[in-house]
Amino acid sequence: MAGWLAPLAGPVELGLLAQWSAFIVSVDDGFDRHGQSPAQVRTVLDQLMDVLDSPDGSRYPASAPPAVRALADLWERTRIAARPGWRQRFCALYRDFADATCTETRRRARGVRTGLDEYLALRRRTITVLPVLALVERALPPAAELDGLRDAAADIIAWTNDLRSAPREEGEGTENLVGVLARHHRCGRSEAAARARAMLAERMDDFDRAAHGERAAPIRRVRDGSLAWQRETHRNAAGPGTAAEGRERGVRALVRHLAVAIDPAGHVDDRCGSRVLETALLLALLRDQGVEPGERKRLARFLEDRRPGASGIDALLIDACLDPAGTADRAPDIASGLSVAVSSGTAGRGRLKSVMLNTVLHLLCGSALDDGDLPAPAGPEGITTSTDVHLLSTRIVHAHACGRPHAVTDAERDRLVSLLSLGRNRMLWEASATTQLLGLHAVRLFRPGAPVLEEGLLRLCLAVNTDDGVPFLDSQDLWLTAVAGLAFTGEAGLAPYVGRMADLVASWQAPDGGWPFATGMRQTDVDTTTRCMEFLQATDPGRYRETLDGATTYLTGVAGPDGGFPTWVRGDPPDLDMTAGAILALAPRAARHGRLLAGALAFVLDAQQADGTFERSWTVSESSAILRALDALHAVPAADTGLAARIAAATARSVARLLDTQHPDGGWGRLPDDDSDVLSTAQAVPVLARHGDPLSLSRAVAYLLRQQDADGGFTSPPDQVGPRPLPFDYPVLTDIHALSALRSARMPAVVTDRTVPDPPRSSTPAGPPRSSSPAGPPRSSSPPRSSGPASRSPTNWSALEAGLRGGLLRPE
Repeated sequence: MAGWLAPLAGPVELGLLAQWSAFIVSVDDGFDRHGQSPAQVRTVLDQLMDVLDSPDGSRYPASAPPAVRALADLWERTRIAARPGWRQRFCALYRDFADATCTETRRRARGVRTGLDEYLALRRRTITVLPVLALVERALPPAAELDGLRDAAADIIAWTNDLRSAPREEGEGTENLVGVLARHHRCGRSEAAARARAMLAERMDDFDRAAHGERAAPIRRVRDGSLAWQRETHRNAAGPGTAAEGRERGVRALVRHLAVAIDPAGHVDDRCGSRVLETALLLALLRDQGVEPGERKRLARFLEDRRPGASGIDALLIDACLDPAGTADRAPDIASGLSVAVSSGTAGRGRLKSVMLNTVLHLLCGSALDDGDLPAPAGPEGITTSTDVHLLSTRIVHAHACGRPHAVTDAERDRLVSLLSLGRNRMLWEASATTQLLGLHAVRLFRPGAPVLEEGLLRLCLAVNTDDGVPFLDSQDLWLTAVAGLAFTGEAGLAPYVGRMADLVASWQAPDGGWPFATGMRQTDVDTTTRCMEFLQATDPGRYRETLDGATTYLTGVAGPDGGFPTWVRGDPPDLDMTAGAILALAPRAARHGRLLAGALAFVLDAQQADGTFERSWTVSESSAILRALDALHAVPAADTGLAARIAAATARSVARLLDTQHPDGGWGRLPDDDSDVLSTAQAVPVLARHGDPLSLSRAVAYLLRQQDADGGFTSPPDQVGPRPLPFDYPVLTDIHALSALRSARMPAVVTDRTVPDPPRSSTPAGPPRSSSPAGPPRSSSPPRSSGPASRSPTNWSALEAGLRGGLLRPE
């Protein structure tokens, strides 16, 4: 927290600020969570104020309450570096916090309901932002003229906290901005949460208009640091902050739901779901180290709860972790039977995937490793940081397991420790629990006392979700923000947030011109870069021209000679999804990159299977890959009639595939034999809206609206994978795709002048996937684009219009 609030401070100042932050938060949360009476709260706060008013804190004996002794120690060390007059200012602010807290406690005990204006004024005083700001500024000139800016910062932080804590506090009977707004406006909590989000946007704008000059910078850093602390530590679970209400279907309810998923700084705020792989690896590492028994119980409970109904891979991992002695001998044979599934969609890297699985099983239960599977050494050039850690870890684990530690050099071991020591800009190393866990398991074998191991375990324990499991990633906020921003553009209820989202994305462009998928990461990738480019181009190409120029240079620099684009670095195998994304990102600059785009279009066309499907590399959904590919094929005008005919034929094949595989309920599954789900259906809808028939489209929209949750959102099995082919879940992605699908269904279909015969509808299984990139963090399909470049003309929409008249879409 201290590092976020004062990123320019030195170690001593950071240590003091960290202790102050812990003290203030613990006192404040203690009142909320321990059910203290108004008299008890007043007693504690009077004791603390007595410390602040005392000229000599050292007079408090060891018998004094712990909070009193802690504050006495802090206060003595704090006053030394403060400017004259600061002590009186801080005491006044803390006394105001104490009085407001007592008022709040009395009201709660009496069941008094607070009006909106009174609540806002009281909340600004109880959030403790103003005393913390005073601590950060204690060596600076007073600048009383910035008090309005400080108040705005306190409001922003308090209201953000209220939005996130609303579900918990509703159950506790605590007054909260969402509940007060619902009462004030006589509306449901979902609408109240959306109103709170709109208030936040206005207050952020107020702050930015007033924050000028160098003296305002520390206040801005505290504002942004506090928001980052809430977001990165997930102090309150991400989500809409509303209780379930009566069902309301359609775009308006979904927009209200999504508005609350954007934090004040513009991040799309969501939490990656827990997985078996990372949970088992952390449990095994804690067990081997003999530390954190409480955490080990939590992790084991998660695995036990997941065992019934687990997939083949998950069941094997759970058994290996919870019953290592009983699983070790049979684990390799079971794993070999899973090799086909593990190898699918991994671009010819099936052997490496199998080696990684066997390595994980060895770490979990001690199963034997084959000496012949030891990966060859690889230098750090031309590979990603994650791949480097994966290969180094696998080599080290294999060498030690096979009794040949000399097969790995000291330089390789040192490089692994060095890599893991650098990734401290996020809670998890490069945002990935998988990579960090594999690295730490390897470090434990040759340097069990390394500081990077102890710190890494702490970070991983802090990243455990509320369901006691470990997520795959601790963030993909840049990728999600770009994907969501493109879907939000043009939607009236979400458009006010798009500008701040775009500025956030632009500010995180890396020196190489690309973007990483999460803030604080170093490794950039093609997928996130193309999403960011699409978003900024759709938002304001003039404002972001220099940013787009740098991104274009990055993107054209990684293109392969065959027209394909890799996921990570130049020279990696090309990937269909990345190539389609590159076409979409470069389409506005097609005149300057005609030859490059022609090669990329040919790559996408050549990648189509006879049944109309495309390679599923970073997704498990057929419709996801089809949507991305067809969007790319229609993003730029065809250079000649031959290419136009190929694109029309490819489009017809994919549309025929979707029509053939649409289920009776109107939806699609990830594969034709899978049950219908929201994500797969939402990514098929835009294809039909642009290229298909209205009847199938109306059935699909009806399916989606039947699945809409009571709070306006949607729920679906995940379709992102990483390391491939293991799915992982960011629930907000389902809402984003659903929004884009429902919006696309309102638009007229694309009618092209490419006249070719429809191919026969085929159910031929897809062929082997084309080559792709190394194992690593996530990729999936884009939300549908709001429009296509092809000409549009009136179409027979009678079936869909009937649905509209029936109230399905509830157009605003």
